[in-house]
Amino acid sequence: MLFFDLEAYAPPDERTASRGSLIVNPARPGHILLGGCFFSRRFADPFPEAPEVQGLWLWHFGSERALLRAIRERFEAEWARQRAENARVLGKPVVDLVVCGAGIARFDLPALYCRSLLHEVASAVELYELYFKARPIDLSNEAGFLFPEEPHLYPKTTRELAGRLGLRERKGSSKSVWDSYERGEHEAIERRTADELRLVLELYRRLRERVVPTPPP
Repeated sequence: MLFFDLEAYAPPDERTASRGSLIVNPARPGHILLGGCFFSRRFADPFPEAPEVQGLWLWHFGSERALLRAIRERFEAEWARQRAENARVLGKPVVDLVVCGAGIARFDLPALYCRSLLHEVASAVELYELYFKARPIDLSNEAGFLFPEEPHLYPKTTRELAGRLGLRERKGSSKSVWDSYERGEHEAIERRTADELRLVLELYRRLRERVVPTPPP
């Protein structure tokens, strides 16, 4: 199971050309992928108190294409690891890679596909197999039961989920990442994204406990 969170950059002169609230469009050539953080977990493993996440970032690779190739290799390794685990859910074998994050079905997975296709990292067929045949657990769509006052099923933000589960979300808007990137503050982006992924891990853990309570010792 792979938890991950990505960051991207939109040029200043292309931040008003969006149809909706998501400004970044990875199909636009200038909307580059900056990288992200990743954490692997076996289904049977407990959650660590202080998870160590791996960062893969543009400024460590020299080009976006090299970054995307490294992420592709990470996903390929996770597919192999998932199958070797021989996990079962509801009695059925888990043969597909399970990925988890906040907003990954809307942005992160499509971004990996679009940017990898743009940079000719692999064919469209191979990229679809790698990214879109994984099974996403998008936390923004998984927690409607925490909001009984809301009569409509609607995706929730990380901040809304964190607030309802007694956690604090510090990530803020994507603009802070863009500002940091323009100032060359790469370490700030790395820290911010690592903190966000650790929050995703804690959100997943607490949501799971709401569904399957931890038995008393």
